Amino acid sequence: MKPIIGINGNVGQSDYEASTLSVRSTYVDAVLKAGGTPVMLPPIPDREAMLAQVEACAGFIFIGGPDIDPARYGEKPHPTISRLPERRESYDFALIEEAIRQRKPFLAICLGCQQVNVALGGSLIQDIYSDVDTQVQHTIKQAPYLLRHDVKVEAGSMLGDLLGVDGLSTNSAHHQAIKQPGKGLRVVARCAADGIVEACELENYPYGLAIQWHPEYLVAEPLHLKLFEGLVRAATAESLAAQR
Repeated sequence: MKPIIGINGNVGQSDYEASTLSVRSTYVDAVLKAGGTPVMLPPIPDREAMLAQVEACAGFIFIGGPDIDPARYGEKPHPTISRLPERRESYDFALIEEAIRQRKPFLAICLGCQQVNVALGGSLIQDIYSDVDTQVQHTIKQAPYLLRHDVKVEAGSMLGDLLGVDGLSTNSAHHQAIKQPGKGLRVVARCAADGIVEACELENYPYGLAIQWHPEYLVAEPLHLKLFEGLVRAATAESLAAQR
């Protein structure tokens, strides 16, 4: 059985003044390529239904998107903030907190990385170009986000062991980044040129990886596909343990 990987959905606006709930195909295709069964999790306000979603999934991908309300980490908003829809933000944090409470494997990408950090009590750089002296262009809004920069990976980390390298070339599409890591999060990768945090992992956890780049666009490259394959392996183990 291929493990079920839940992917949290976006909230958009239709022509009929009703929300559209969707997920980008790149996330779905990356899970399929890695051997998992992708399932979109629509943002819902019903906690009991959200708990059922968590129970049904063996692993999760927490996807990218706009910005978190800075009030969640005790700050006022920077002028560059582009807020998440409230429906999605409330749901995402409830989902992430419950998935972590149940120790389910996850891969958190871009905004998802930042949400995991804030959910665990961390804070964010609200705008890299206002707060950090850097020549690296981290914010590339035109899909497929293929402008690259180099990332250094910490030796002895789960990420380093998974990839088998001490560095790699990544794409980039973010104007925010982790400032203070949340409880239990270990910084395991940084931008080689400016030290911006590019990946964290949750310590003493089956597979809790939060990365700032967008590997779902790069799964034709084995190193980036390994991130999804690692999630699927951990989710398979979770499924087998649940069956026992």
